[in-house]
Amino acid sequence: MSPRTLHPNSSEATERSAFLGRPSFEAEVTMEIVILVVGFLLLPSLLYMVGRVWGRDVWGLVLSRYETRGGSAYRAAEVPVWVAGKAPRSVKAAAITSFLLGQMVIPGALAALVGLVISLEMLGRPVEAMEPVVLILTLSAPSGLFVAGSLLGLGLLLLRRGPNAAARARWVGRWSVIHNVLLVATLLVVCGPKRDIVPILVYACVSLAHAALLFVAARALDAHDLAQAGENLPSPGETATAAAG
Repeated sequence: MSPRTLHPNSSEATERSAFLGRPSFEAEVTMEIVILVVGFLLLPSLLYMVGRVWGRDVWGLVLSRYETRGGSAYRAAEVPVWVAGKAPRSVKAAAITSFLLGQMVIPGALAALVGLVISLEMLGRPVEAMEPVVLILTLSAPSGLFVAGSLLGLGLLLLRRGPNAAARARWVGRWSVIHNVLLVATLLVVCGPKRDIVPILVYACVSLAHAALLFVAARALDAHDLAQAGENLPSPGETATAAAG
């Protein structure tokens, strides 16, 4: 038996060891997905924690229920029980989703710059050679970036219960509705129901759903303010729906 059979070539052994130590394709893809998810959630999570710290003691007291106090039927009285207020669930949801969508101002700005360069280059082409989707997205970019940037500040304003948080939420929500409705309508009229615009339409629908959530959060803030001010209190014996969530 030859020495080559007993002792494999050192280069072959090295290649085999390198192959065995190399991560699989599935492991590499999984790691990339994990990195993307962590990167996508990092900034919103940090902003949410900062907002919760800032808004820790700003929700006051809210009426929870009435309790009967007194030793006898003649001395018994219905006494209100107040509890520490918390941010309503809709406000928390509106804030975290505002951070998630608002951070898109960063890649959105880069995409807008690329779209501007491409749009300027297309001006010298014949009309039939132009890309209408690129032109529409480039023209709508300033409005979209304004909405995204506003969402970052709005999320913090909601969590710390700013004095104009409800009005600001409604204003940003209306702006988002106008922007996305006009964008979707323009794409459908100019481009038609093409497969290329499906991701854009999906993102626009998500933005519209978020705008609706902003309106819900604004109503929750107004209701919390009314409850804390002592208006619309329940009658004795009834349970108040506290604004805490």
